[in-house]
Amino acid sequence: MLDQICYDYAGYVVAVEWHVSSSYPLYSAEARAKWRMYPPPYNGSYATPWLWVDGRQRGYNYNLWRNYVASQISVPTPVLITLSGNYDPATREGEIKALIQNDSTEDLTARVSVVVTEDSIYYAAPNGDPWHNHVCRDYIPDQTGTVLTIPAGAADSVILPFTINSNWNEEKCKIVVYAQSTEMVPADSSYPAYQGAEVNILDLVGIQEKKAYNLKPQLRIIPNPVRTKAELVFNAQPGTPYQLLLYSPDGRLLKKFSGIASGETRLRIEKRLNSGIYLYRLTLNQSTFSGKLIVAQ
Repeated sequence: MLDQICYDYAGYVVAVEWHVSSSYPLYSAEARAKWRMYPPPYNGSYATPWLWVDGRQRGYNYNLWRNYVASQISVPTPVLITLSGNYDPATREGEIKALIQNDSTEDLTARVSVVVTEDSIYYAAPNGDPWHNHVCRDYIPDQTGTVLTIPAGAADSVILPFTINSNWNEEKCKIVVYAQSTEMVPADSSYPAYQGAEVNILDLVGIQEKKAYNLKPQLRIIPNPVRTKAELVFNAQPGTPYQLLLYSPDGRLLKKFSGIASGETRLRIEKRLNSGIYLYRLTLNQSTFSGKLIVAQ
């Protein structure tokens, strides 16, 4: 079910699958310790399978998981995570940099977790599932993460070295980063998540900080959520042709931008927008990226 949700909502969902029983080969002690950072959600104890969506516990009923994920996708967030770094396949070592941008009007304190995951692992589990994806392999530096306090409108970074073990398939490994509140919501046994991002390990090969434009562009919407007018910001290699289309909630083309990117490119929507969910489509060369702009009154 989790794999299908990630496939159906590609680009909107990043997943980490914890294996927390030491009797099974995909067990991770750090995953178990991370799990136990949450209060026991099931009648005072822990149980599997169990889902957290954006840091909020959502139980063991597979049939409800899709609705929980779908409802959270439409919730606006003032936080953006942009990933860059490098990786050397010869040494299987690299460095990941996560830039955490706070576009809200208030200071933000977040616990930033960095985890290596691996897909397509074959193991005939007792529950009959032979293939395992998003499996937690390593928290960097550990499951406690890094706590940042970011002023309103500012950004801060987490920069960490990592190693891909020789028995992990580097072609199937990703680095997942997510920023979470440090304050627990008692009624929900949860630490709400602000944002997440992921990058394939091999996408970092040969990339240095100055070449971070080669990563999948992240489009920011300021302010978020939008109340009247908006500014759309994205990074692209200078000189790259772009086209940005904005569609109204009823599917009409509302605005069209086109031009040549200048590194960080800023586009303004001066027209007052009515409340609703707008769709955007950003095209850079032959690649297209889409997402939502949410206007709240």
